[in-house]
Amino acid sequence: MNLRNHHHVLFLPIIILFFLIGFLGPNFWIVPQPIFSFKVIQNNISNPTVSIKRLNQFRSDYKYLSSDQFEDKKVVFQWSELILNNVKNNLYIPRMYFPFIPKNIGQYEIDKKKSIFIAILLPIALRGNEIVLEERNLMKIAFSTNNIYQIEHFSKKYRVKNFKKINFSSLNRIQLNIIKKELLKKINTIPTSMILAQSIIESGWGTSRFAQEGNALFGQWTWKNEDGIKPKGNLDANFSVKNFKSLLDSVNSYILNLNTHPAYEELRNFRISQYNMGKNITGNEMASFLNRYAEIGYTYVVKVKQMIKKNKLNKFEHSKLIVY
Repeated sequence: MNLRNHHHVLFLPIIILFFLIGFLGPNFWIVPQPIFSFKVIQNNISNPTVSIKRLNQFRSDYKYLSSDQFEDKKVVFQWSELILNNVKNNLYIPRMYFPFIPKNIGQYEIDKKKSIFIAILLPIALRGNEIVLEERNLMKIAFSTNNIYQIEHFSKKYRVKNFKKINFSSLNRIQLNIIKKELLKKINTIPTSMILAQSIIESGWGTSRFAQEGNALFGQWTWKNEDGIKPKGNLDANFSVKNFKSLLDSVNSYILNLNTHPAYEELRNFRISQYNMGKNITGNEMASFLNRYAEIGYTYVVKVKQMIKKNKLNKFEHSKLIVY
């Protein structure tokens, strides 16, 4: 065998080997690749979100936590840790709500009780404000499309001045603009820190009889006996504390009260003036106009402001619900 043939014999196995590697490589010679979570990437760049895996431990029915969980002290405390950690890390808040305050909330240590109450109320307060913004948008659409039925609906709900005397079927442009201006002043949000502060004060961190028996978080009165709970020791009173089917109903009623009652017109005037200047309003600022919320007058204003400051409730001002 000459030298040239010898080289051919040597190179033939090598060529076959290279061919096999090339042929099998894409399917056989696989190098493990790192797995990236898109949600984690979202989290780190621009769209903070809630870890869905972490929420799996909390079951819900129609977005409410199931009853076997919100009376379980361990589960409730885990829930509060999740919510407050999300706030701390600037993450969105899950759309899962407690329908009631746990009956055993008074058995927790004071710091845990505070954390749990805030964690329960925060998503509900955010949802209450979200509903108001949805109504604000629908109201604007009603005027842009000249939907008189919707305009009448919002005028009635938000107690537009002289509502009962308005003939909605024959409104002119000037009259429509007057109604729209009033509704723009009334249909708007309440700072989250103030919602939390007042619910804490009025419900005793969720331990009051009215909160426990009737989901009444804000001490709203009613003169319809069938809609409320009579104060103990004053069963002959001509008023009751209004009760609600759920905590969200209580928050919605509270927001509507501040947005419609004549006692809070100055609050609404301040809000619209700041809003028109593009300024954000804090709970501490808006609390200045709560002197008619309770019989103690300006002392109540001081009480709300102190509650916000002492419990650092201003850190919840910019919390948002997760967008699915």
